[in-house]
Amino acid sequence: MSLQFGPYVLCGWKVFSDMELPELSAWSATVPKEQTLRIQFGALPDTGEISHFAVTEEEDVLLRVPGVAGFHLHAAEHRVTIQMEGSSDPLLVRNFLYGSVLAVLCYKRGLFPLHGASVLLNGSAVILSGPSGSGKSTLATALARRGHPLLCDDVCAIDTKVPGRPLLWPAFPRVKLLADAISNFELGAAMTYSRAASGTKGHFGMTAFSSTAVVSCPVPVAAVYALESPSGDKVERSLQKGKDAFLLLDSQAHRGWMGRNLGLHGQLFRHITALASSVPVYLLRRPRVLERLDETANLLETAHHDQPVIAGSKS
Repeated sequence: MSLQFGPYVLCGWKVFSDMELPELSAWSATVPKEQTLRIQFGALPDTGEISHFAVTEEEDVLLRVPGVAGFHLHAAEHRVTIQMEGSSDPLLVRNFLYGSVLAVLCYKRGLFPLHGASVLLNGSAVILSGPSGSGKSTLATALARRGHPLLCDDVCAIDTKVPGRPLLWPAFPRVKLLADAISNFELGAAMTYSRAASGTKGHFGMTAFSSTAVVSCPVPVAAVYALESPSGDKVERSLQKGKDAFLLLDSQAHRGWMGRNLGLHGQLFRHITALASSVPVYLLRRPRVLERLDETANLLETAHHDQPVIAGSKS
């Protein structure tokens, strides 16, 4: 096969691929900067056994997910080679392509990959970050079902080049949900499934049930909400400042250890400092019961209804 699918759009890249990528939107001429990314099938270079992650002398990156696929990110060109392992589930391969591989591509491109989901509220990106299982995707789904476009899930590609104005490059309107959320939203019949470390997750295309527009161009970041594990009986947010905001963002750099292994310690520090000083970072607390999810969605809609929140403002 020779790059028969595409062009798609992914975080501003114009993507051509040997593998069909149904989660991605078709390329739009409205995307401001065109940079081509080619995804092809092929053999990985023979550099010995790769346990998981390696950087070659040429600064290529090699990733291997045993039993799924190996990925070769070429330093000299915008190209990813995929070597399938066994009878890999294409959906599972795409899951790693949109996760770890996309994070490395962001590091290489000078973007900050923040672990989280994001929706468009009042023309700006509101990012829901936090550890796996904290409810990012579930809350993003609740907001998307209210008509707020889903911008990304898992990797939020943030551009901090313009001082004081971080931008998020949308990825795709797709979200991963665990069984309890799938049941709560009554999405069972619409889901497709693949294996996941924390249990079976469904990969669901928001456009399958939402009439909201797909966003392809970069949008300003309004706020980052760091989700704690659901607990207690209140829905509340608390503004984090200075070192506390920095540490929250640093802890949620997607595969931050990969960025550091690439020698990008300074780049990471600059990204996090720029983001923490430009947009408010909140801790978000809410009850565990999904039946009260609307209360949290109401809080976010109200907070971002009239105008973007300014860093340092009161909650």
